[in-house]
Amino acid sequence: MSRWIILRTSGGQTVQLAEALRAAGYDAWTPARTIRKTIGAGTRKGARQIEVTIPILATFVFARAEQLVALATLAKRPFKPQPDFSVFTYAGKAPEIADRDVRGLQEEEARAAAAMQAIRDAETHAEAERLRIAEIRRAGLRRQAERAAERQRRAALRSQACTLAPGTEVHIADMPALVGVTGVVEATDGSYAEVRFGTQSWKIEGWRVLPADLDQLAA
Repeated sequence: MSRWIILRTSGGQTVQLAEALRAAGYDAWTPARTIRKTIGAGTRKGARQIEVTIPILATFVFARAEQLVALATLAKRPFKPQPDFSVFTYAGKAPEIADRDVRGLQEEEARAAAAMQAIRDAETHAEAERLRIAEIRRAGLRRQAERAAERQRRAALRSQACTLAPGTEVHIADMPALVGVTGVVEATDGSYAEVRFGTQSWKIEGWRVLPADLDQLAA
């Protein structure tokens, strides 16, 4: 299954980088949403609303892993038509992310697009404003529910002891700095595991530590 690598750029150039890379033929994507902004009455046309596309995850652009060499080469060029960017690396490697790990961002982008289209389709300004405010409220409630569900999920996971044997190769869940990086279990005490990455050992909550072969099967 195809996987993603992470590109980093400045927050204000996130969407522009993804668009410029796609225009150049790369399979690149950043989750984004469109909002309406009111620009000042000091203009010749007076106060008016414009649509602006903003990133959902500023500074992060995802690109297909098979493009790594070409993108790393492009990133080093001092002069290029795209905004400046770098390939995110850890321990000298570019971590690869499975499709399932960006699915939530894709769903959030789709929800935002549907809400924006409903606002565009509204027959009156008042109806559009009602829909816009309702979407803001729904988004707030959705984030609250997601945070509550996440707390419950983590509490359930923390209640399970880590029993992986020393020497087991593992991946780490829900730690962006270690996405796609393989470590080796050195020891466990039930709640935590000592995991070695190269020459460095980290003490990590046991629920985050997944056998590498199991993680690959779930990709």
